[in-house]
Amino acid sequence: MASVSYCLNPKCPNPSDPANSGKSVCIHCGSELLLQGRYRLVAPLGGGGFGRTFEVDDNGARRVLKVLLKEHPKAVELFKQEADVLVRLRHPGIPKVDRDGYFTFTPAHSTESFHCLVMEKIAGANLQDWLKHRGRPISQEQAVNWLKQLSEILDQVHRLNYFHRDIKPHNIMCKPNGQLVLIDFGTAREVSATYFAKVGQGQNVTGIVSPGYTPPEQTNGKAVPQSDFFALGRTFVYLLTGKPPTAFPENPRTGRLMWRKGAPQVSDAVANVIDYLMAPFPGNRPQSPQMVLQCLEEINLDGAESQLPTQLPTTGQTKLRATSGTPEVKKQTSVNRLRPLNSGLKKTEKDVFDWKKKLLAGTAVLMVSIGASQIYGSLRYGVFPANPVWLLSTLPSTHLLQGKLDNLESVNAIALSPNGQTLVSASSGTIRIWNVRTGRLRVPPLNSVHSKKSVNTLAVSPDSSILASGGDDKKVILWDLKTGRRMRTISAHTAAVNAIAFSRDGQTLASGSDDKTIRLWNVRTGSRLRTLSGHAGGVNAIALSRDGKTLASGSEDKTLRLWNLSTGEVRRIITGHGGPVTAVAFSPNGKIVASASTDNTIRLSNVQDGKRTRTFKGHSSWVRTIAFSPDSRTLIGGGGDIIVWDLKTGKERSTLSGHTQFVSSVAISKDSKTFVSGSPDRTIKIWRMP
Repeated sequence: MASVSYCLNPKCPNPSDPANSGKSVCIHCGSELLLQGRYRLVAPLGGGGFGRTFEVDDNGARRVLKVLLKEHPKAVELFKQEADVLVRLRHPGIPKVDRDGYFTFTPAHSTESFHCLVMEKIAGANLQDWLKHRGRPISQEQAVNWLKQLSEILDQVHRLNYFHRDIKPHNIMCKPNGQLVLIDFGTAREVSATYFAKVGQGQNVTGIVSPGYTPPEQTNGKAVPQSDFFALGRTFVYLLTGKPPTAFPENPRTGRLMWRKGAPQVSDAVANVIDYLMAPFPGNRPQSPQMVLQCLEEINLDGAESQLPTQLPTTGQTKLRATSGTPEVKKQTSVNRLRPLNSGLKKTEKDVFDWKKKLLAGTAVLMVSIGASQIYGSLRYGVFPANPVWLLSTLPSTHLLQGKLDNLESVNAIALSPNGQTLVSASSGTIRIWNVRTGRLRVPPLNSVHSKKSVNTLAVSPDSSILASGGDDKKVILWDLKTGRRMRTISAHTAAVNAIAFSRDGQTLASGSDDKTIRLWNVRTGSRLRTLSGHAGGVNAIALSRDGKTLASGSEDKTLRLWNLSTGEVRRIITGHGGPVTAVAFSPNGKIVASASTDNTIRLSNVQDGKRTRTFKGHSSWVRTIAFSPDSRTLIGGGGDIIVWDLKTGKERSTLSGHTQFVSSVAISKDSKTFVSGSPDRTIKIWRMP
């Protein structure tokens, strides 16, 4: 069969002609039959919409080729995204894709190119077909084993800040050795600040619906990472009962699926976990795959009465009943981890719940406020917020953020004023200005800013009088930081503004955009001073040196550029990152520039000659934000986790994992004693430096 050659050209008059067998080009249309010099199409497997799949021969090994047949911008973006996710994921439960597995194919005599992705061919059947062939439901022992496998797979996916969005029996394969494989990542979605901003605005950002498996918030166009857990739970309802979830009624009062009578072989302990996964509101489900694994570890299938602790590691909205007794919960200690001032977090998310429970006990007003915010969140977003937003000032007391607590959204960016008195946070179309000392809003929220589109970046002038913001509406807006009054709106770019920075004298503002340019503006008049062009991709980040002579910019083109501000010329182009550059920062003395990337690293380079002086490796996923401490002792990198790096030794000083989503922005106080982090999980946290 290795010599069979199916022609990929969709306009070929006879793509399956046996006469093409062993040929290098198609006898009918002249297109290449041996793609990339190694892949020969054996037969089509299926298709629909914008793509098709084929079985291919790769020097004797069989693989699967996915082809995107239409050059639709959004389809191309998602296709490349799937390729990027699968290339970076290395797990036996995820189809393997080699780094050169993504390529484009252009048929003969055509200017049209097709995007191609070659991946591992999974032997075995999907769980829907597997169960039909088996003819009876699985045991609870097998369910626990498989649930552990799938939770470990999802842990890999979620750590890269993606979620699958279409988990169901049809998209899970079972290899002959019993290893499960999650397939079809074409619907996977990045958990970005922009994504959560759209959800917060009420925009429908997903159309993926599989009846019986898709959670209510996703049906309403507001999928979140916890949507994967709902679909996972519904999948196990099918596996444990042999019937689709739609065969069971839902409790009209609670919305819970009434499925347990269909699975008499399942103990309450296992059923509790399945119900936990399928909680109607995302905030009531596990907030991470590790929480699912923790629940499974506490099930004793060999005991006479399998059971779970009364309080599962949840956010406080749901308690699952135990069958009997109250088994002792395993205590886990935090090793070499920062403790946020506002939570006292330990390693497990159960400890987060326990701390909140103690904090709120006996405080009726706070409980009513938080309950109201959760209810409002469910009505507005179809989602219960996993946590209300908390802020602790430098005083030794805890403050709940005042103002419209029930209107908090994904935190896209934060900024601290140089005088240390003000914290600014940005989300979808809203900016909030907080008093750091009291933890209360200085002025009412600035709503409907940037045409109600996402606010991506913030900066405060050196004299702490002016706030600058940039957003998806392509504009830069200047605000009076004291009053919140809009001072000036600048039509800055032809695409989204991703980064802004003030010069040290406060007279010049720089902005970077997806239009691949950096522009300099006169703060007093709003007039454009200069445009810096040269990046081959969008500009994600900019920073200005303290002496005002150099601007650093990081781009989608994977480069860091240093610009001479007086001439507008590029002083140096620094390469080496394996992915787009997401953040840049100058050291306090201006001699070192740091760059962060989606390759999970931070690089330090000498400003004078561009040579790399150090690389920090250890982040679990993309590094999205970085900041030097003013005392030059530490560098903080934020992304899927927060790591405080020791600049003298180059070693990790502490790791912080209190946020339930990635960290979008960090800022360090002038005295280097505390720093602030913001996240799409709708929280702002202030941490004490080690």
